[in-house]
Amino acid sequence: MANSPQSDNFRPNPENNPEEITPSNTPQERSPKKYPIKHILKGSRQAITNTMHTLYARGYAQIDEWSPLQATGIPGEFITMMTKYLTLG
Repeated sequence: MANSPQSDNFRPNPENNPEEITPSNTPQERSPKKYPIKHILKGSRQAITNTMHTLYARGYAQIDEWSPLQATGIPGEFITMMTKYLTLG
């Protein structure tokens, strides 16, 4: 079989070695920056749980994104926190 111009397209190019491609020399699309925002809920167990469920119902935060409730040392008061990462253009 003779080499045709099309078969030349299928030959490996030694200058294009995938092992030599690194993040620093590949063209990258500009990815949007993600900015952290920390939410802290502090209050009674019932108030915190209600707020967590309200934010879940609005589609903002999953229940399991919150840290476990921790007593603050003040009787009846608890604290939890969550960090969201917002993508801003």
